[in-house]
Amino acid sequence: MKKPLFDIDQAGMDVEVNSYKPGTGLAWPQLFPLKFSPKFDIKGLEGDEGIPVAAERVAFNTKAPKKTRKTVGAWNGKLGKYAVSREKDEIEINEYQDLQTLAAANTEDKATARYLVDLVYDDLTFVRNAMDYKMEIDCMRIGSSGIHDFPAKIDGEMATADTINFNVPKENFVGVETPWDDEANADGLADIHKWQNAIARKGLKKPMYAIMEKAKFNQLMAQTKTAKRLFPRCEQSLVTADMITLDGINKYMLGKGWPQILVLDTYATIEDKKGESVTIKPWNENVVTLAPIPQLGWTHFKPVPLVRDTAALQSQAKYYKITRYSELNPMLEVTMAEGYAQPGLINRRSLVFINTANTKWANGEAASKG
Repeated sequence: MKKPLFDIDQAGMDVEVNSYKPGTGLAWPQLFPLKFSPKFDIKGLEGDEGIPVAAERVAFNTKAPKKTRKTVGAWNGKLGKYAVSREKDEIEINEYQDLQTLAAANTEDKATARYLVDLVYDDLTFVRNAMDYKMEIDCMRIGSSGIHDFPAKIDGEMATADTINFNVPKENFVGVETPWDDEANADGLADIHKWQNAIARKGLKKPMYAIMEKAKFNQLMAQTKTAKRLFPRCEQSLVTADMITLDGINKYMLGKGWPQILVLDTYATIEDKKGESVTIKPWNENVVTLAPIPQLGWTHFKPVPLVRDTAALQSQAKYYKITRYSELNPMLEVTMAEGYAQPGLINRRSLVFINTANTKWANGEAASKG
């Protein structure tokens, strides 16, 4: 790896990389915050997964009562590798150098100077955003399915039949009494409360948040029974759509001790090797996930080591490394990001995955109509 051909030094690259907060504007940093892992092998063990046991009050100078140790579910896995690169070819490198000459000859040409700076840093921005959006895709898929699979539609040639199972109890994957698109008969708020109660009766952490996609929340707002719950004394023909809001629903839910609703509206674009792009919704729109806290898990990561004795520039971002280097045959300028990471769920026995488009879980698929 050779020294970069474009005008950038180590200090400039470090400032650009470290001035950016990972996941800005995305959902995954809240639902799956970063958590350092010293090893590739990770074990998701949670000491609070058993039914809570109350402490006992004892006299001074007496031995504390011995409690049985709970056996908790565990998931084992290895950190996966995330990587993306972008290149500037020989033509782009020559065009850049020609622009440098023009800018040097005309120091008042601010637009060309700014364009040159953008050319230097745009690949850094590209790979940085690519890492964040790949994390968004994986975290949202896990958050709305309870597992991590690797389908060809998203993972392309890296697709496998493997599935990471986080050991959420099977009985926590459920359907609804009436699919939520039935505005006249569905009662989405009752469905949420029902499964909150089911977890609470087991003596586990009670779900206090219901996480759903915007499209699903729109269905919830359109339900006749939602309007009746929010305005029980009002003539229903006078209740208009603009009267039913997220704030209003959450105020109602808070008053009853029911879960607060968190609404997601997240998109990501994936690109195949042919350069064709498609925009997807990473969260399964059919699924509402109940959780005890407004966090579903952690994004475990291990820093990628810096390579010694190389002219390439390397900078450590929060959970990945960016490398910039050039090649001479053919002439290329390469910007690459690499990271070792794996999102994983917490509070697994208290999580509930509700398929709101089906009376059973059915892997989050809607019921067939016909």
